[in-house]
Amino acid sequence: MPPSDQQAVFEAAGRLGSMEVLTTQISAVVSMLRALYAAHPEPAKVRFHFDRLIGQLLTSPYLSHDPDHALILQDTAATLLRPPIESDPVR
Repeated sequence: MPPSDQQAVFEAAGRLGSMEVLTTQISAVVSMLRALYAAHPEPAKVRFHFDRLIGQLLTSPYLSHDPDHALILQDTAATLLRPPIESDPVR
């Protein structure tokens, strides 16, 4: 990927708004994490440590009293571990 034109990025961010920019940035981070997990030579180790970290978050004071945050965290974690969808070359 070529480096981005920072002025164009700044202008696009202004048109999109902060929540859309954040959502787009998170999509890029999620894609990178999924690629790293898929390419890791020991995915079981990654999964073990990931599950431990998610468990710690779920029992933390921040999330343990808020079922909505916990539900979103669990769903996001499950999404990160799903295999990528294959592209359909026929389309």
